[in-house]
Amino acid sequence: MGKSAIKLVLANSQLVAPKGDQPPYVRGKRVIQTSAKLKRHQSCVASELKGKKFGSRAEARKAFTAASAKCKGK
Repeated sequence: MGKSAIKLVLANSQLVAPKGDQPPYVRGKRVIQTSAKLKRHQSCVASELKGKKFGSRAEARKAFTAASAKCKGK
């Protein structure tokens, strides 16, 4: 990678220092979710799925899809 490419990558990246045991990592500056509507939807889906256990990935996907459809428009 040339010097100009490295500068471009560094200009569009940020270092994230997570809590707990996870090591620091780099992600793009534009990936931060700022939409209030999106955050409400994600919170609703999380509350719908809270405490549920799934026997397979297929069951989890179906439950997630159902929760997302239920929370749509809230």
